[in-house]
Amino acid sequence: MNLTDLHPSLWRAHQLGGSSTQCVPSGFPPLDAQLPGGGWPSRNLIELLIKHHGIGELRFLMPCLRRLALEKKAIVFIAPPFIPVPNVFEQYGVPTDRLILIQTPKPLDKLWATEQIIQSDSFGATVIWLPEKKGEKALPPNSLRRLQYHASRTSGLSFVFRPSVAQHNPSPATLRLVLTAHSPESLRIQLLKRRGPVFDDPIYIDLPSPRAALPGLFSMPPEATEFNSPSSPEREHAMDRREHGLQGL
Repeated sequence: MNLTDLHPSLWRAHQLGGSSTQCVPSGFPPLDAQLPGGGWPSRNLIELLIKHHGIGELRFLMPCLRRLALEKKAIVFIAPPFIPVPNVFEQYGVPTDRLILIQTPKPLDKLWATEQIIQSDSFGATVIWLPEKKGEKALPPNSLRRLQYHASRTSGLSFVFRPSVAQHNPSPATLRLVLTAHSPESLRIQLLKRRGPVFDDPIYIDLPSPRAALPGLFSMPPEATEFNSPSSPEREHAMDRREHGLQGL
């Protein structure tokens, strides 16, 4: 008997792991080809690492969110850094009546809200932004492990955005990706962790852009400018810079 026949979660180190759970295509074939199961895995914590906001990280998730929303599943955003612009989601084919926004300034409240949502198993995808601002109290060390535990018991997708410096720290998340702006319309994806062999080659993907899309996904509050604005050459690639004239509600 082949060892991989013993259990669907068993895989050899030189092979790309399969998936015993439902996977949702990311919408980018080159990326799906390198993801175990061929897409975003349910019952797993998916960690997306970014250096700063506004590089196209939500446009990156739009194909997946659209698929889930059209299946009448709820999309939950927990503590996003900026105010979502409903018109943009509509332009990407994501009905706003499927979106749920939860805002709280306290890290522990973010964790509690996330755990309650995940445990309810009544969502298509949950997207949470973990603390990263200077001076903001961090979550307890076991927070990610708790989120991974709850995510493993639900049928929805569980995404968590963290700062890219966290890539140097261990994480219980089964899938970790580093997202970097390659151009205003594309991202460079580095697979940091997956169930399978090491894959060092970057994956370049073109971000979706509807015909009438607004120039950004969020409106930026004035007080967020100092911390979140990228600098130097990164400013040329960021999608959240002031000179592009982001439109808010």
